[in-house]
Amino acid sequence: MRKWWLLLTALALWNLLGYALAVSHPTDAPPTAASSARIVSVAPNLTEILYALGRGEAVVGVTADSDYPPQALSKPRIGTFWQPNIEAIIALKPTLVVTLGFAQQKSLVQRLERMGYPCLTTDIWTVEDLFNAIHMLGQATDSQDQAQELIGDFRRRTRRLEETLKNRQRPRVLWVVQREPLRVAGRDTFINELIERAGGENALGPTLHKYPPVGAEQVIASRPDVIIEPTMVKGDPDRQRNQALAYWERYANIPAVANGRIHIIDGDIVSRLGPRLAEGIETIARCLHPQVLGD
Repeated sequence: MRKWWLLLTALALWNLLGYALAVSHPTDAPPTAASSARIVSVAPNLTEILYALGRGEAVVGVTADSDYPPQALSKPRIGTFWQPNIEAIIALKPTLVVTLGFAQQKSLVQRLERMGYPCLTTDIWTVEDLFNAIHMLGQATDSQDQAQELIGDFRRRTRRLEETLKNRQRPRVLWVVQREPLRVAGRDTFINELIERAGGENALGPTLHKYPPVGAEQVIASRPDVIIEPTMVKGDPDRQRNQALAYWERYANIPAVANGRIHIIDGDIVSRLGPRLAEGIETIARCLHPQVLGD
């Protein structure tokens, strides 16, 4: 009888040891809903995805630039996107930390996982990557149905837009990243994908850099039909528009300036690869095809 008691005790201790090791060394499998009650988001677009999946209540920490939806503004801050504060994250006792695959955040993940905090990292560079990220977060938070609905709605909206603009001439678009010095979006960027999905064509040819600086000669040679600038400062689009009009006066002969087709649009809906991106593509499309979609 004593031998059986010793055997049962040994088995119990072995199970406890196995459990401790599993907790302190997270596996590569995505965490499940049971471990997702306290989520820290280390990127504003990931915050938006979590809220769009209906998991906003589970979010306990966000970065300083996570300002949408408005409910996210009340969440504790854990530093910035580029400089997350690991002490602030640990203080929130997260059961899941969601990050992007940037170098700064990879280092954060390595440190957190060594301490036993489950992390989920996604790489979002394209619209398809966004769908994959939504799917992964849906799995991790037991929101698979919401994820499929979100992806399906995005696809329906962009498919409808594509059908509406089929056979339409594609305006040439110059997408301004910054004005002084002038830097624009090249073709090897997700911005280029947005332009094309919105029924346009990048006015810039192939470039060495993704977001190259350009001079006056290149601007004139590109002959854009439309110039788009995402808002650079929150809350003052009219000021930016006035500055843009004054800046582009020097290029009076290019079609976009001659025809008054300089647009300032909400930077968040086009610069964040998140659930509002369908709205961003529709906004770009209205800039490019006002005669079809309205201005």
